[in-house]
Formats: sequence, C-alpha cells, structure tokens
Amino acid sequence: MVDRVVYTVTRVLSTIAAFWALALAFLILYDIMGRTFFNHPFDGTIEIVANSMVSILFLQMPYTIYRGAHLRTTVIYQNVSEFWRRAIDVTVAVLGVWFFLSIAFGGYEDMLIGWEVDEREGEGSIRVPVYPVRTLIFVFALVSAFTYLVLLVHFLFGGQAITEEEEGKYEPVSGSQI
Repeated sequence: MVDRVVYTVTRVLSTIAAFWALALAFLILYDIMGRTFFNHPFDGTIEIVANSMVSILFLQMPYTIYRGAHLRTTVIYQNVSEFWRRAIDVTVAVLGVWFFLSIAFGGYEDMLIGWEVDEREGEGSIRVPVYPVRTLIFVFALVSAFTYLVLLVHFLFGGQAITEEEEGKYEPVSGSQI
C-alpha cells in the first residue's frame, strides 16, 4: 500500500516537473522572440528560469530515487555478490535519508524567514519571490528522504519498489469492491 502511494505521488510530481520544464521552454522562446523581433524581452525570464530549475530538480528527485534511475557506477555493482549489492543499496539509502533530511532541516529556518520578509530576487521592474522555491526544497527534500526510507525497508527486509512494468498489473479498486 505504501509502495503504491509513493510510486503514484512521485510519478505525479515528476509529470508536473516535466510540464513545468516545457512551460519554461516556451517562456524562453517567448523571451528570445520578443528580444529579437520586437526589442522587448520578457522581464524576469532569468530569475524565473533560475528559480524554476531548482524546483524542477526537487520535484523530479523522489521519482528518480524510487526507480533507481539516478547516476550509478555499475562497474563495481555488477561485479559483486548479492550480499554486497544489498550492502551498497542499504548504505546508499541510509546516506540518502541523512542527506535529504539535512537539506530539509538546514533550509527550514531560511524558508520561514523567506516567508516572513517576503524574500525576492531580481532587479528592476520584476522581482521574483524566492520563498516558494525554499518551501519546495524543504517539502521535497522530506519526500525524497521518505522515498529513501521506503527503499531502505525494501533493502533490509526484502522486496523491491514498484517498476513501470509492474504498474500496469495494478488495477484501480472500484467502489463496488470496497
């Protein structure tokens, strides 16, 4: 049950990030076209894109972690026994939980201060709010830590995360089956 929720939530977040990236591509195109043909760029494009890239990264991180699609050096991993693979996976999961909890708790106070003072970035006619990005980093660092925690349970007690192939096997429960 927890796997199903983690898989679905992380996949939805990754999809949102993909559409956000597509929207940024159109914003950049609009800025370039405005700058080139009308000598009127879209104000704030640099600030919006800079803050959005961090947000997109943290939205996609939990799904990448859950699928095991992050960068991994397989030279060693493929050439060790199952015991050592599991040891590597457990170590990575523990470090992942620690790393993302460190990011979350390290950024918590800055997030609160950002909301308090209405922190913004940029110069001139547009100033982009930064506190929503700080909030996304905090929240999705916690989601990433939880995702690693779910994987840690799998690595310690057996089982594995839901894969895209397995996702098709699950059918939604209809109201008549409850």
